[in-house]
Amino acid sequence: MALEVKKIQSLSTQSIEDLKAIEKIGGLEHLAQLSDELKKAMADEEQLRAVSPMLPPYFAELRKNLGFLLGTAKSLLTHGVNRTKEIEGLLDQLSHIK
Repeated sequence: MALEVKKIQSLSTQSIEDLKAIEKIGGLEHLAQLSDELKKAMADEEQLRAVSPMLPPYFAELRKNLGFLLGTAKSLLTHGVNRTKEIEGLLDQLSHIK
């Protein structure tokens, strides 16, 4: 099995472009703000129940899911940055092979 340097370099460059797209996912500040507002609203559970008895559990579930989404996005961003560095290192090593 021959090492296909050119193919690996090409795929690495394309992968870096994919990872850069992942890095642009950031900017989920509106979701974070929504989660904060729901938390504030949940502080007065009686008022929420007066509007609708379904609001407190609905707000709690939505906050939980938003928290999971925001955590996943942050993790994905971190992985994107780290994998970009690793692939750039690979490209550097491959640049010495002729």
